[in-house]
Amino acid sequence: MISYFTELNKLTASVNDALSKLGITTTSVYVGEPTEPAFGEITTNAAFVLAKTFKKPPYEIAKDFLNKIEYDKENLSAEIHPSGFINFRFTERFYLSFLNEILKNDGFGEIQVKEKKKIIIEHTSVNPNKALHVGHARNVVLGDTFYRLFKRLGHDVKVLNYIDDTGVQVADLIVGFKYLGYSLESDDKFDHYCGDVVYVNANKAIEENEELKKKRSEILKDLEEGGEIYNFAKPIIEKIVREQLKSAWNIGARYDILNWESHFIHGGYWKKMFEILKEKGLVKFIKEGKYKNCWVLLDKKILIRSDGTTVYTAKDLTYAAWKLGLIHDEFYYHVFSKQPDNTDVYTTTLSDGIKGLYTPADEAYILIDQRQLPLQNLIKETLRALSVSKEYKVIAYGLVALSKNTAEKIVKGKVEKEFVHMSGRSGIYYNLDDLMDAIKIAAINLINNRNPLLPDKEDTASKVAIAAIRYSLLRPDLEKQIVFDIDDALKLEGDTGPYIQYTYARASKILEKANQEFSKLEEINLSQEEKNLLLYMSKYDYYLLKAYSSMSVSILANYAHELAFRFNVFYEKKRVLDEKDTKLRTLRLALVYAYKLIISDLMNVLGLPTLKEL
Repeated sequence: MISYFTELNKLTASVNDALSKLGITTTSVYVGEPTEPAFGEITTNAAFVLAKTFKKPPYEIAKDFLNKIEYDKENLSAEIHPSGFINFRFTERFYLSFLNEILKNDGFGEIQVKEKKKIIIEHTSVNPNKALHVGHARNVVLGDTFYRLFKRLGHDVKVLNYIDDTGVQVADLIVGFKYLGYSLESDDKFDHYCGDVVYVNANKAIEENEELKKKRSEILKDLEEGGEIYNFAKPIIEKIVREQLKSAWNIGARYDILNWESHFIHGGYWKKMFEILKEKGLVKFIKEGKYKNCWVLLDKKILIRSDGTTVYTAKDLTYAAWKLGLIHDEFYYHVFSKQPDNTDVYTTTLSDGIKGLYTPADEAYILIDQRQLPLQNLIKETLRALSVSKEYKVIAYGLVALSKNTAEKIVKGKVEKEFVHMSGRSGIYYNLDDLMDAIKIAAINLINNRNPLLPDKEDTASKVAIAAIRYSLLRPDLEKQIVFDIDDALKLEGDTGPYIQYTYARASKILEKANQEFSKLEEINLSQEEKNLLLYMSKYDYYLLKAYSSMSVSILANYAHELAFRFNVFYEKKRVLDEKDTKLRTLRLALVYAYKLIISDLMNVLGLPTLKEL
């Protein structure tokens, strides 16, 4: 497949070969995108590096060095900038070849990576005591998009969702049901009822009542031991998880395996992990001082409390070791649920079911917010100390906070700070389901104003809401905090997911009206707008691989917006359906078709649903 990336790779190899023949070995030579479009499509600073060795002006060096670079003159033309940069531009032959390959393959085709790997990615992993809020949604959307990216590049990928069913949040919830009289039934969505009512109020009651604190400790111990309370809690937690999955499915996510924390404890996995740690001398029992009667990992973190219960670190470390095969998988598996994409999500179980569903990964990824980095770095350090050769990779993202405006709507009062961090215990959060509903209403109102005869308004509104939510969470750089504002979230025009959906719908409508089949194009004479669009389409594999190598899917969100913008500029400036010149009309319709194929592929990676009409 000819593309920007393939030509860049060939040119980079040729520049390095020419340098090698001159006896120059350096990593400071740049071959890549120029800072300004006026300088062409690819540039190199090789002459500047050579000028230091040969003591001549870069421009003079460049004139001689260009003759030593072997490049495809049918696809590239070269020019030397007075400063000494060597700039390359794509010829119309390149654009014609690229466009014909898209038409021939009915899309971009396979994208080559150096090595296909077995990858697992863990995301979502929300405590099973509440509904998903917009902060959790960032984890879900990022994790699902990385999964889609890995799949698009040909890797074997499995998605895991870890259910912490033995933690403090679950214990608080069970206090509410067991000792505060809350009903196990509700007319509300069950995860909302548990988080908004039972958990929030139970947590407040526990903080004010020493007896309830003791009860919570007893519940924690019973959850780990698999006793009566665990059996009481199990169907409650499963019911919450099913509701959480519905919320995640509603924004396009999917999973392969649900792992339950209790299964790792009751199945003896933690005991095996603990024995390995003791054998390697990585844990110590502390007899005196602050951590008296506790087991501590690497002299840094408690693993086992003085009452014998384990902390998060112990459980997360066990899970990481299982992912990479340090601890052998002995679980049984059965289908937990059918998903909207018609695949099954499986759950671990300690008896009954199939075995061998999971095999260790070459690379294990985990999506976390930045607050959890110290814990995950400790896990990575421990895995290194255990000589685990497979890679454990952490993708950390900035938190999602609530704007002052949104927080005031939730608390129904004045908020002093410009933004507020969400808190399940305090009841300050914005649930994902509520956001979906609000955007769907806004979308239907917009449809009624713009296109009242549109069929399937509800389905369209749902797809618009998915695109709006996912794009808003993908576009910011990974490490940046997002300040969520409900009024901004309801804006569906401008730099949004629905804008990209609109360009796909526009392309679909044009092609539907044209009703034309495409064959190989023999010659083209391109305008600047057409070149701009084709150039950006030819960068599809470049940006996919760039997002993969830098672990930054915001690159793809921004690429999608720029590609959609260039398509709109092309369509607004050039006649397509009413072009009188038959060859020109065919060329422009081919451009529209190629755009539709590539933006559809990209939207699938980003999880933005396509719409034929909007």
